[in-house]
Amino acid sequence: MPKVILFRVEHSRRTLVPKVDFVSAPGGSADNVFRPGGPVALVTNRCLFDFDRARRRFRLASVHPGHSVAEVMENTGFDFDRPADVPTTPVPSTETLQMMRAVVAPMLADVYPEFARKVFNVVTPRESGASTPGY
Repeated sequence: MPKVILFRVEHSRRTLVPKVDFVSAPGGSADNVFRPGGPVALVTNRCLFDFDRARRRFRLASVHPGHSVAEVMENTGFDFDRPADVPTTPVPSTETLQMMRAVVAPMLADVYPEFARKVFNVVTPRESGASTPGY
C-alpha cells in the first residue's frame, strides 16, 4: 500500500489552509470508495503531524526543538487533534543525518530539485549546467 509523507517547508496559515482547491493526496474517501494509501504524515519546519485515517484528520505527533504547540496552533489554518502532552521531535542522529544528506538528498534532487536545494543545499547536474546523460 502506498504511503504518502507530505513535506511543507513553510508552516503558515497561508500554506496550511482549512480547504484546498486541488487534492493531490486524499486523506479519506467515501465508505464505498476503495483508495489504498494516502497520507501517513505531514512534516513541516515546525512540527510533525501524523494522519488518523479513521478520523480523517491530522494529529500533532511532535513539535520540533525551538518551536511550541502554541506556535503550531497559531500558524496552522486547519483543525487538528493533539495529545495532552505533545513530545518534542527527537533530534536525528549523526548517522541519520549522513544518510539523509548522502543518499536521500541526491535522490530527491532528481524529482524535487527546489526542495532538495532549500532543505539540503543540493544542486542537480541539470541545474549546475553539467552534461549528464538523461538530463
